[in-house]
Amino acid sequence: MVLGMRIGGLAAVAVSAWLALSPAQPAPETFPPPALSEAAPSLVVYRPPVDAEVVDSFRPPAHVGAPGNRGLEYDPEPGQPVWASAGGEVVFAGQVARNRFVTVLHRDGLRTSYGYLGWMAVDEGDMVTPGQLLGTTSGRFFFSVRIGDQYLDPALVLSSGRVRLVPHGEAVGRGRLPA
Repeated sequence: MVLGMRIGGLAAVAVSAWLALSPAQPAPETFPPPALSEAAPSLVVYRPPVDAEVVDSFRPPAHVGAPGNRGLEYDPEPGQPVWASAGGEVVFAGQVARNRFVTVLHRDGLRTSYGYLGWMAVDEGDMVTPGQLLGTTSGRFFFSVRIGDQYLDPALVLSSGRVRLVPHGEAVGRGRLPA
C-alpha cells in the first residue's frame, strides 16, 4: 500500500500498526485513523524567516522573569520580507506593547513567533504555507520557537539546507569523542 507520502520513525510504526489492526471495511466514525499531522510530526521543516544576520543568539533564562534571550534576534533592513518558517495556523496576529507580532502553530505542536514587524500580511485564523509572506521587518526582528510554554533554541529546529562546521574549542585529546 502506498500512502503517497514518505514517513519515518515512530510515525511509520504507528501507521503500520493501525493498518495491521484495521478491519478490511472502513473503520467506524468513532475510531478514525490518526491524522497524518499527528502521526508524523517529524515531517515539518523549518526555514529561516528572514534573510539577515543573527546578532543575538538564544540564551535561556535561569528562571521565569530572569534575563536572557528567548529566541534569535536578527539585524535586517527595515521593510525586509518576513516569511513563515513552516506551514501552520496563525494563532496570534496583533500588538504586544506597541510592537506587532505573529505566532504560527505548526502541525508538530511547535509555535513560532515573529516579532517587531513593521507591517503584517496575515490575520489570526489564517492558514499559511511554508515561505508565505507574514509581513515586513521594522528596524529589528525577533524569532522564537516554543513547545507549550517552554522556549526552544530556534537554531535547533531551523534548516538552512547547508552544514556549517565550527571548531569545538576544547584542547586536542580532551573532547568528548574517543581519539
